[in-house]
Amino acid sequence: MNENNLTALGEQIYSIKDISPKQLGVTSRQINYWIQHKLTPFLQLQDDDLENDDEVSKRKWVRLNLVQAVWVCIIKELLSLGTTILDLDVLAQNVWNKPRIEKYADKVFQKELNRKVNPLSENAQQTIKNYLGDELLMEHEFRTVINPFTDMVKSVILTEGLPHSMVYVPETIAHNFLLHDHELTLKLSSAFMEHPLISIPIVPIVAKVFALDFSNPKKELLYLSDIEKQIRDIVVFKKPKSVVIAFENDHIKPITITEQHKSKEQLARYILENKIAKGSKLLIEIRSQGNYVLTLIKK
Repeated sequence: MNENNLTALGEQIYSIKDISPKQLGVTSRQINYWIQHKLTPFLQLQDDDLENDDEVSKRKWVRLNLVQAVWVCIIKELLSLGTTILDLDVLAQNVWNKPRIEKYADKVFQKELNRKVNPLSENAQQTIKNYLGDELLMEHEFRTVINPFTDMVKSVILTEGLPHSMVYVPETIAHNFLLHDHELTLKLSSAFMEHPLISIPIVPIVAKVFALDFSNPKKELLYLSDIEKQIRDIVVFKKPKSVVIAFENDHIKPITITEQHKSKEQLARYILENKIAKGSKLLIEIRSQGNYVLTLIKK
């Protein structure tokens, strides 16, 4: 992605808050309880006055951006596994507040500036320097949204490879985020090997969140390439009886989506796990009885 696309993607990940907890299977009572107990430190209860039969009632509501929605799904999963509210409070502070206090975002920006071969333009580098020099902007904006957790979610969206997982040790409340890199063994150090641990795969959760967007034809899905958008449009809006998606020469195992088992979540996961290279071409073959064959050809 170029610099403009990355900026736009960041806006969609961090700024657009249009996901309801209800869409994630979380009730209003649950999300309010989590907010009160600081499991979602990025959220505050909001009161909205509604007039009904000359009476004013209070409705509490929240909306989430993409990374916040992923975190809410993780909280829900850990609660289902028996993690206590007290332990989740500590975990949430470690994931969201500790990096802010330690100025993790500043280190990320500085690392970009210190690259020997910097892919950023001079204008982009100067913009980052301006950000670093604006303490109010850093404290109230970038440090609140840039941390190892949000970096992992971005990695799921932008890169191909597994695992992308959150590892959590209930006995010590330690956690780590595992990416597809050479530091995997190092990250799973003895501190994580002496006690039972929980590993939560992130790709299925992000796919679940993506699936909420797939039915919205008006929302520009900046995290999808043009080819991925075409595939989404065919599967979701044309509602074919069967779609076969394959790379040429069986480079990636084909997936067949039929009326019986196709789902937006399944499609989102396929796209996340099979990144389509820039410059690829999509051949669309419409067959009888409402069937499609989509062949992806890499340059």
